[in-house]
Amino acid sequence: MFNKPKQASGEIIKIGSILILTGEGASWGEAARNGIDLAVEEINNRGGVNNKNLVVIHEDDESDPKKAVSAFQKLTSADKVRFIIGPNWSHTGLAVAPLAPESRVVMISPSLGVKEFNESSQYLFNTWPHDEILSRNLAEYVYNKGYRKVVLFGAQQVWVKDQTAAFKGKFEELGGKVELLFEPLITDTDPRANVLKLKNTPGIDAVIFTSDGQDITAITAKKIKEFGIKLPTYSITLDRKIISNCEGSCDGWLFLTFLTPTSEFEKKYKVKYSREVEIGADSAYDAIMILAEAMEKTNSDDVESVRNYLSSIKKYNGASGTLVSDGKRAFTKDYIIKEIQNGQPVTISQ
Repeated sequence: MFNKPKQASGEIIKIGSILILTGEGASWGEAARNGIDLAVEEINNRGGVNNKNLVVIHEDDESDPKKAVSAFQKLTSADKVRFIIGPNWSHTGLAVAPLAPESRVVMISPSLGVKEFNESSQYLFNTWPHDEILSRNLAEYVYNKGYRKVVLFGAQQVWVKDQTAAFKGKFEELGGKVELLFEPLITDTDPRANVLKLKNTPGIDAVIFTSDGQDITAITAKKIKEFGIKLPTYSITLDRKIISNCEGSCDGWLFLTFLTPTSEFEKKYKVKYSREVEIGADSAYDAIMILAEAMEKTNSDDVESVRNYLSSIKKYNGASGTLVSDGKRAFTKDYIIKEIQNGQPVTISQ
């Protein structure tokens, strides 16, 4: 992809990021920041892109749509950035999506999962597959396990509602039934009433969570264990922070995930940061590498040239796995299955 190592000219290409670096979801933002920094370091060590070094300006949106908008305005107006990685989550991504075409800025999200983001503008891209895809896969997986009557825990969050609806739609299309559906506010800290309904409803085969990275996931898991409910439990992507917050209550859960870093990336990430790869790290790394490839192939950092090249990519073999374009500026890929064992996610199927 890159020319052989050479001394950069001293010119720079600015890249911005809008990520969750503090508050709920910060583990996603920190992972993405690490992936970005690792990719930029490697690229600059090879001589940069078209003999120009990459310089990254990170901004923290704190998972707040208004702060995401402010970060976008600061990056594009004050810093003159024309390429942005982020945001992490859908509610902040949808807030800034209309601004990208107005400012002629290319944005690539490393973990945002709703199609309304990338499909709203030719300047917007995702390196993380749409969340609804994984939810439909989970519905098929649970149904094929023989479960027909389930309880579904979601949450009042834009992408979680998409995930919940996708699971319910697919599961019932297959012939299953969602007996109980709970979608509490993400600020709800007392799921007692919902868990009681679960406990008192006969014939439930399994429990399903589509609330993934929200704190309500761990809070509900602990309450289910407290009530002595023992049912097979399935989820979509769970990050290590949520698993840790479960305090053992999630042991035995199986979950499907699009977090599929290559072994090579896992090794160098752990050497660099002394931690395991988290959601956003590998896909943010790929976002930078794809941007760099676009600039190299077009011999330009012109926004329109880069945008057109990114739109033309059909398949990309990256740190996050084999990404296949959906033709609408997003990618999909194969998922893996993990089981939580003694508080750790362990891959059981690839």
